[in-house]
Order: sequence, then C-alpha cells, then structure tokens
Amino acid sequence: MYRGIWLHPWDFTKDAIERMAKIGFNHVSMAVRYFEERQDWPGPNLIFQNPERRTYTSEENAVYWDADEGRYSHLPPYLRPETSTEAKGDIVERFVNACKENSLKSVLWFPTLRWEKAVRANVGVGMKDIYGSHPAYKRMFLCPSNPLVREALELMVEELSERYDFDEFEFDFIRYPEVPSTHGTPLLSLALSPCFCRYCRERARDYGVDLEEVRRELKEVVEWHVDYLSNTPYCTDGDYLQAVYSELARFLLEDDLVRKWIKFRAEVIADLLRDLSKIVRRNNPRAKVTADLYPPSGSWLLGQDYKTISKIVDGVKVMIYTKPFGKSVCRVPYESRLARKLLGKKLLVIGLASWPPMTSEDIEREFRLVLSSPADGVGFYSYGWTPDGNLLTIERLFREVGT
Repeated sequence: MYRGIWLHPWDFTKDAIERMAKIGFNHVSMAVRYFEERQDWPGPNLIFQNPERRTYTSEENAVYWDADEGRYSHLPPYLRPETSTEAKGDIVERFVNACKENSLKSVLWFPTLRWEKAVRANVGVGMKDIYGSHPAYKRMFLCPSNPLVREALELMVEELSERYDFDEFEFDFIRYPEVPSTHGTPLLSLALSPCFCRYCRERARDYGVDLEEVRRELKEVVEWHVDYLSNTPYCTDGDYLQAVYSELARFLLEDDLVRKWIKFRAEVIADLLRDLSKIVRRNNPRAKVTADLYPPSGSWLLGQDYKTISKIVDGVKVMIYTKPFGKSVCRVPYESRLARKLLGKKLLVIGLASWPPMTSEDIEREFRLVLSSPADGVGFYSYGWTPDGNLLTIERLFREVGT
C-alpha cells in the first residue's frame, strides 16, 4: 500500500523524516520549489510540527536546492529559479539522504505552472482569458504554450533529475487555474477559462481551432450571464444546481467548437507533462513519474484528461480535500472509482487532508473509504499542518492495515 505524506521544505529535519518512518509512511513528497502561501490555510494558521516556526508565509518563487545559476543565465530574470533565503542550504540533498537512511521513498514534489511572481513581473508569460486578463487571483499561472516558460521548466527538471538520486518525481499544478467565480454558474466559469494568449492562438491554429471564434462564442455566454445575474437572486438549492449543470451539458453537446477547444487545452497540458517526464526518465530511469490531479469529475475544466495523462505517467494522486474546503465526504468513494475507470491499472493514490478542521474521526472515516475503494494507497497533506492526535490516528490505522 502506498502510504504517503507531503512535506514543506521549511518543516524538514532529519528527526521529522525519522518520525514519519516510525508512523508508517513509506513515501515522503517534499516541495523542491514553492510559491507564496500562508501556513496553514484554510485552517488555524498554525504549523503544528514546527516549534521554530509556528506561523509562516512562504517565499515567492523560492527553490530549495543550490541552483546552478549559469544554467539559467540566458533566461529573463523573472524565470530564473531563486534559491531560498529563509531555508538555508541544499535541503533537497539533505531530504533525499535522510529518506535513504530511514528506508523511505523520496519524492521530489514539483509545483509546475503556479508561479505568481514571474507573471507579475511580466504578464506576457501568464495565461489570459477572453478579455486579455489573467483568469486567477494574484496572476498565478504561467502559460505552457510560451516557449520561455517551457524552457525554464525543462531546465529545472533537468537539473533536479541529473543531480539527485530520488525515487519519484511528482508534478503538481500542471493545469489551468480555477476561475475564481463563487456566485456564477459552471458555464460562466468555463467561458472565463484560459488561455487566449498569442502563443496559444498560434498553437491552436495548428490544432485546427480558431481561438478568435471560440472567444466570440464565449463572450456571448458572458454577456448572457451579465443580464441574468443582474436581474436574478443567487440560488444554491439542489434543483437550481441541477439546472445549471444540465445547461452546461447541453451547451457542450451542441457546441463542437468549444468541445474541440477543451480537447486542445488538455493536449497542451499533456504535451508539457510528456516533455518533462521524458527528461526525468532520461536522467533517472528507475524513478517513478506521478502527477497530482484534480478529482476526475471536474478535471477536464482545468485541462487534465485522465486517459491521456495515464499514458504518460506511472501514477496519479487525486486531491480530495473535503472538510477544510466544505466538500462532501462522498467525493472520496465517487472520485476514486471514476479515477480507476479512467486510469486502468496505473497507480492511484488518494490525497486526503489531515489538518484542522479534520479530526481523528474524520481521518479514520476517509481512510476506511479509501480502503474500500479501488485505490492503491493514500497521501496526507501535510506533515507540518497535522496535529499530533491526527498523526497518532494515522499511525494506528497503518498498523491495523499492515503492508
């Protein structure tokens, strides 16, 4: 059984790795680069497993290895990796060695397209919606069609896979961003989705999609919503939600062009993942390649096609964080079975939240739902955010299950 946990580099110590091994984890995923994020959020804003740093807002665009500056010197400054100034030394090297010493599989967790500092420095490297604006909060995502973006990512993956003897390379944030619409409809969110930058327009043309035509159709959807939402109270009841999702289905059934655009977006993401995975396999043939994905029921809205991705990677980790984000616990059995149908026999790991408001009872319930599903294992997010009581519950559950 795959028993994983995510670790932020500022929470890394050799003692922490030793403790994870004693709890019963067999895989530890540590971020090798990260972005600005308040620790922990949404939650009580406490790091339970780091007495030196109980609160922390992480650096923007920091990497946690000693990056070779010469390798990236020809790139624009905003796309060069910047070694952390707050977490000293080559933490990636220390992490890999500590995992070996404790018979744990070391996983290099690589947030891929989320890079807000670079996009703020030059909005041209970011994604754009039909109005030319970045579609997400804080201008967070790089565009995978931009050749400079691809080169920067390729060089980082190349350096990491050449220098470190890790067991698994895990791609995260390899997708389009969620549209921050909390009082709209799923069709409106689709209409505001990226990307319509000049690089995507050129690439779509080769794929047989005219993005200007797509843009005109989606603008009509937006204008309909401007009128509708100006004259209608906001509803959340089950019958209304069924109606808006039925309308999304009807729209997609009738619109061949938008369906082809959705497939094009998925191919853009798959192509980047394919490219980066080849680099890992060339330099570290024994390492597994995995990807962190949205639950399959809605992953297609973010450019993640499970069937296509299953042909590229060795395994998939499905992020199903329920209570902290107000999601239904029924997502665990539902999404895990959908994922298995789409992935075939590829490794399937279910990512669960383990930080407050998750309680020991919540963790046990979701863990047992994973056990009764067709998944191959579980991952908990994250070590630093998880209180001792929840870690003790996880240890007990691992012992009950055995290997």
